[in-house]
Parts: sequence; structure tokens; C-alpha cells
Amino acid sequence: MVIAQLCRRGRMHSDGGASPWKRPRAGAVEQAIPIRGDVGTELELCNVSTWFGGVCALDDVSFTIRSGEVVGIIGPNGAGKSTLLDVISGRRRPQRGVVLHCDADVTRATALKRSRRGIGRTFQQLSLFTEMTVSEHVLLGYMGRRREPGRSLARRRSAWFEAMSAEATAEKGPGLSPTALMSSLGLQAVAGELASNLPVGTARLVDLARALAASPRLLLLDEPVSGLSVQEATAAAGFLRQVSEHHEIAVVVVEHDLDFARAATDRLVALNFGAVIADGRPAEVLALRAVQEAYFGGNQAQGDVADVEGRPNS
Repeated sequence: MVIAQLCRRGRMHSDGGASPWKRPRAGAVEQAIPIRGDVGTELELCNVSTWFGGVCALDDVSFTIRSGEVVGIIGPNGAGKSTLLDVISGRRRPQRGVVLHCDADVTRATALKRSRRGIGRTFQQLSLFTEMTVSEHVLLGYMGRRREPGRSLARRRSAWFEAMSAEATAEKGPGLSPTALMSSLGLQAVAGELASNLPVGTARLVDLARALAASPRLLLLDEPVSGLSVQEATAAAGFLRQVSEHHEIAVVVVEHDLDFARAATDRLVALNFGAVIADGRPAEVLALRAVQEAYFGGNQAQGDVADVEGRPNS
């Protein structure tokens, strides 16, 4: 809690030293309408910066995410979106700044430790096991939240299936049991299919179901609807909002499809050249000139104002 308070005052860096808060340049970040009241803060980034050699991938990034909030990260290619997820998940350590999860400083924590704190993630590059079925993948995610050392594998499997059955019966609303997730995401018909036989869109849904089955506190999604049809993406957006609200899961989603980003999120954070250029409600952020120029360039931005919300960024 003390670290969180110091961070919010701008006086703590990841090495423990005190320094003044580096304020953004005037006009650098365009603010849209405020979103919510003060509910539980799940994630907070304070002046996070990282470099690849001489290239700045993230430049003084600061924002917070609350429990049950879905936040979209948008920006042109090379803006730093996936690098941001790497920093949050622990795959990459920032050279400067602080990452707080539930007020605890996790800046130097490994990806494994963050996973055990309830931070889940999917990747742009699908990482399914080719010789495992759909249902086995979702069960694998479920097993991740029920670590039971000291029991034999057979007893653990029996306990898992008993718990799944009880959960599925007791669940109300959008459930996180493997049975409920496969039903909600339309995966029951392919439950016995090997991952190697799945089209890309279906494999994306399996990846999402596996991540949600672990019942994360914070879920990081990197282009989760790539390969899905418009109808499938729309359904996924609605389901994601329902699950996030019902189970108070904070979700950070990187997505080039602006229709999905607008439908699925409570808030958008726009990046360009590693820096935050806008933060606010989706419609407000997408209408900002700085965001339009980042996507289309200064000469085209004016002519593309009308359709910036309805066209995915390729």
C-alpha cells in the first residue's frame, strides 16, 4: 500500500530510489470523459519505459485498470502494444518505472510468480498443443487454478472432475467452469477435436477459454479475435464484457479491429511510438485527431474521420 501511494505521488522508481514524477508534456495526452468511480485498482503502471537498443518501445507509460474493467490498447503497428503486455505479464522487465498488481510492486517478479497472482495471458502467436483436444486444453486452464500438491494424479483428476461438475451446477450467469466456457464460446461441437485440426478462428476461442478457465484476476489478450468472422467477433465481445463484469476480471485487450475494440471495452488507451496519446471512452478516443493521425497520417486524418470507428486497422 505504501509503495502504491508513493507511486501515485510520482516518487518511487523500480530500483527503490526517490525521484520527482515526470509529468507528460503539455497536450501530449488527450483526455476523454472520465469512466468510473473509485473501485478496486487491479493494475497500475507508473512511468514505465523500456528500450530495445536505442529504440524506445515504451515511453513513460502510466495508467490504471480497475477490477471488472475492460481496457483496449490500440495504436498503429510498432506502437508498443505487445511490448506493453510483455511488461505487465513479466516476460520483459522495464528499464524504468513501476508495475503494481493489487498495490503490490511486481516490477521484478517473474512471469510465473505473476501467473500465480492471477495474471493470465494469450498471445498473437497461438500456443496450443497439437496433440491435445479442445476439452483437454480448457481442462488444462482449469487445473492451473487448483494446485493440489501431495495428491496422486489419479486422485487430482477425480477431484477436478467432481469440482467441475459441482461448479457447473452452481454457476449463475456466464460461468468459468470448462463446461460453461465451451458452451458459451460454441466449442462443444468440437470438444473432441485435436488442436491441429482446428481453423485459426476456433483455435483463438479455445485459447480464450483456456485462459478464462484459470479464473484470472487480470487477463491480457493479444489480438483475441484475429481469424474470427464479424459475427463471431461480435459474440466474443459481448461474452467478454459479461464475464468481466460478472466475475470482476480486469481485462487488457490489444486489438487492431476497431469495431471489436469499441464494442468490447469500457475504455481505450491509444499508443503511438510507445507513448500514451489518449485515454478515455472508446467513442471519444477514436474521435480524437491525435489518434486519427496516428492511424492514417496527418494528410488523411481529416478525410477518414467518418469511418475511423468502423474500420479495422490492417
